[in-house]
Amino acid sequence: MTVRVATVLSARVWEPSLVAYARESAAIRIVTRAYQPEDVDRSLDEIDVVVTGGEVTWVTPSCIAHWRERGVAVIGVAPPGDGPAARLLETGGANEVVPDTIDTSALVQAIRFVAPARTEATDGQGGRLVGVVAPRGAPGATEVAVSYALDSSRHVSTVLIDLDVEAPAVAIRLGIAPRPDLTDVADAVRAEGSIDRTVVHRVGRLEVITGSHRQDEPRLRTSLIEGVLRCARHVWDETVVDLGSSEDQRRYLADADEAILVVDGSASGIVRAAQLVSEWRGPAPALVLNRVESSSSKEIVDAARRWIGLDPAVVIPERRSVRRSAWRSAGPDRKFARAISELGTSR
Repeated sequence: MTVRVATVLSARVWEPSLVAYARESAAIRIVTRAYQPEDVDRSLDEIDVVVTGGEVTWVTPSCIAHWRERGVAVIGVAPPGDGPAARLLETGGANEVVPDTIDTSALVQAIRFVAPARTEATDGQGGRLVGVVAPRGAPGATEVAVSYALDSSRHVSTVLIDLDVEAPAVAIRLGIAPRPDLTDVADAVRAEGSIDRTVVHRVGRLEVITGSHRQDEPRLRTSLIEGVLRCARHVWDETVVDLGSSEDQRRYLADADEAILVVDGSASGIVRAAQLVSEWRGPAPALVLNRVESSSSKEIVDAARRWIGLDPAVVIPERRSVRRSAWRSAGPDRKFARAISELGTSR
């Protein structure tokens, strides 16, 4: 498929180089070289990707957001070290931000990678995406994600993806090797446009993509993670994602079919959850109150309803056996797993 591209006119080398490349290749076609916003708007129905430099004064975050809302992907180009230009592009929601020193063939590869988002986002096909998220404080989101995914795998094909960028724990929890990991899967998706199942772990019926533990490498760009999630939804019936507590990772809830909010059953846990919910962007979550002391169960449930504004879908008491199972990388505690299975009754 030839990708239809609009470039925003720039004096920097990348723009004329990209145009020259397009003249010699069938990989992309330049629809317009925009001098003003209306030059792009007139051709939006014929454009797959807009490529723009961060130095262009009229390319604002709202302008980028407008293009994204119309189903057009955006590649931002910023000089290395120009933090304000990169942040402007990221704030608007650019699919990917690349340095203006990027090789033209690599820029074309990035364009072709993000272009399918326009058609795949509107085809209504693919499996369900379930996001498991939590406020800070280690309330047990990974244990819930693992239990939910294992239960799901008994009914439909399921993959569990560890997107907790701050403390990826799925590999440790399941006792599997940390590599291959999310970075390996993302590399395969970018190169081939599909998930290489040989770099996906298997635990019984469940397939697992472990989080990246590579401390010496930068975090994966948003567009790469979005690519992995899009491909996963076309491979498995259900994709369960452990998002952890990172605020940046919550952006992926916007495309989720279901969300699970895991909250520590304590006063501080409820306060943190109330703050998270006040900024929520995604489907209404199923609330899991975890580690609730039996002596204060009623008070905690009432406080959750009052301050978080949600009725708990599951209330799980404090159980030492749950922690022991996690430490031993054993299967989830049976009573814990039975409670979490209630979340999937509508599956």
